[in-house]
Amino acid sequence: MRKIVKVILSLSLVFIISCSNSKSDIDISKIDVEINFKQLNKDLIKNYPDTPNVINLMKEYGTFFNLYTQGVLKIGNYNQKEFIPSLIKFNEYCYENGIVEKVEKAFPNIEEQKKELTLAFKHFKYYFPDKNIPDIYTFISAFNQSIVTDSGIIGIALDKYLGKDCEFYKQLAWDRYLVLKMTKEMIPVDCMKAYALMEFAYNDSIDNLLSNIVYEGKIAYFLDVILPKVPDTLKFAYTENQFNWAEKNEELVWSYFLENKLLFNTDALLIKKLIGDGPFTPMFTNNSAPRIGAFIGRKIINSYMDENPEVSLHDLMYNDDYQKIINKAKYRP
Repeated sequence: MRKIVKVILSLSLVFIISCSNSKSDIDISKIDVEINFKQLNKDLIKNYPDTPNVINLMKEYGTFFNLYTQGVLKIGNYNQKEFIPSLIKFNEYCYENGIVEKVEKAFPNIEEQKKELTLAFKHFKYYFPDKNIPDIYTFISAFNQSIVTDSGIIGIALDKYLGKDCEFYKQLAWDRYLVLKMTKEMIPVDCMKAYALMEFAYNDSIDNLLSNIVYEGKIAYFLDVILPKVPDTLKFAYTENQFNWAEKNEELVWSYFLENKLLFNTDALLIKKLIGDGPFTPMFTNNSAPRIGAFIGRKIINSYMDENPEVSLHDLMYNDDYQKIINKAKYRP
């Protein structure tokens, strides 16, 4: 009986975390968003084993095709001598190693991803009505990229979201904390975070820990608003234990920052340890939550928005005065 109660409580917590969010209380029913979704992963290999029709692909995919071949595959552009042979070799590699088969099995269609991202961009359009909605492309990267962004573009490498038990990831011997994030459920989170990082870039004129954690908090708050039904564990890429650790130790972490006078520290390595990815935060125990600085940043922004109800999401995302934000946040864990 105790086990059953524990499971019910656990599921209830996730439900509360994901759904009891006042930020979701907006009406998006009249917001019309049409996203142009294209699947380069299918079009690139549809003539296999024949040579891909590069001219048609360039016409169909335009800027993204150049971004893909130059930035992801790193085979240069169409005018280079080895471009076509390199593209053929890439297709052979993906077919012969079962990557194409695994992607097609995991993603026979992308209807669920379309639905999730359309909903996300409806929320985005509500708060940023003058912003254009990007085109979204899917592709295979041979495990080289996850999400790529450019002006008006989001690209999703489907081979980086094949599930935490995918044998490819085991063969590549990637750290488990990385593999746990390679699931379909992370696609809308990764897309919207990457898009926010591009649209609302970090102002590094004063590059200290305080500025970084406040900026990370802004990005986290943005995800809360744009993806209101997505659980916090997904938005932070935390396990439930890591999320619980972060909640339980919020005051301890903030005290650590203050007692060690870290907030105005400009040491890049220190900042990376506190906001960078990893299995845990190095200053704390091995079962601590990673990126704890970003978690604290989100708490600061929540306090700031509560204390300043006249501030809109638009105002927040374009406010780069990090010191002023924390002063007005009146944050006290």
